Amino acid sequence: MMKRRFVRWLALAAVGLTAVASAAAFRPMVTTSGVMEIPRVVSRPAVSPVTVDGSADDWPPGDRFLDKKSGAELAFLNDGRNLYVLVVLKNPAARKSLEGTGMTIFSRPSGSKKPVNGVLFYSRNVSSDAYIGWQENRGAILTDDEKAEIRKTATHAVFLAFAVSEKGSAYGPLLRQSDIDPPDFRDVERTEETTCEFRIPLAPPSDVPGGIGADPGAIIRVSFHWGGIERKTLSTPSSRESPSSQSGYVSGTGRTWGQEFLDTFDSMSRPTMGTEKYAFSVDLTLAGKK
Repeated sequence: MMKRRFVRWLALAAVGLTAVASAAAFRPMVTTSGVMEIPRVVSRPAVSPVTVDGSADDWPPGDRFLDKKSGAELAFLNDGRNLYVLVVLKNPAARKSLEGTGMTIFSRPSGSKKPVNGVLFYSRNVSSDAYIGWQENRGAILTDDEKAEIRKTATHAVFLAFAVSEKGSAYGPLLRQSDIDPPDFRDVERTEETTCEFRIPLAPPSDVPGGIGADPGAIIRVSFHWGGIERKTLSTPSSRESPSSQSGYVSGTGRTWGQEFLDTFDSMSRPTMGTEKYAFSVDLTLAGKK
């Protein structure tokens, strides 16, 4: 019964997180003169493959964009397939909010009226058995010895990505369905900071859920949202989408593989609710093709 309640909670929480973020998506910053002001930043070309591991060590030195409220430091790289985002948080309140709600990143062509697409990135610590289930649902074939090694550690981190819309719908966790890698991320907590690396496909959502739908050299508006969720979101009616069986999300039981995986979660994964809310947008110029 506890597991079933948690399954419903995580589904509703994902929707609640998305709904709160989407309500503020791309809200412009307004100066005292009434002129909208969105910071303009530039993505550098990724000259070598980017390893998404939560480390900034392989990022080129240079100026980073600073969001004054959250203290978030950001850098951007892209190649012809993916946008990579580095976020470094040192503000304790901003770090706590990230831990509690994950981060939602929305995007769309700058100045466009096209629907806003986004990804909710969400990490949790789960039991060893839940972690094994997660790996197997992703296609890993684990031997008994490998499972025994995993069980030597009580908990393990899982990194989940949900495709979301500005209207509040969400589905996932996402996994690879084609030759295009789905959105992914890693975060690493240290004493003084939390470092996050995100990978978001440039391909359109019709090709890969959570994709941006932009070509190298384009200008896109990217919005970051995290924190600010209150316990009342747990009673919000669910608008969670269930992708079709053609997409590979529905299992033989009629439930998505993500829902079946969530059955293995337990209450230790429950995040802290009601944290400080952060949101800001940038107009990002993607690096062009070489």
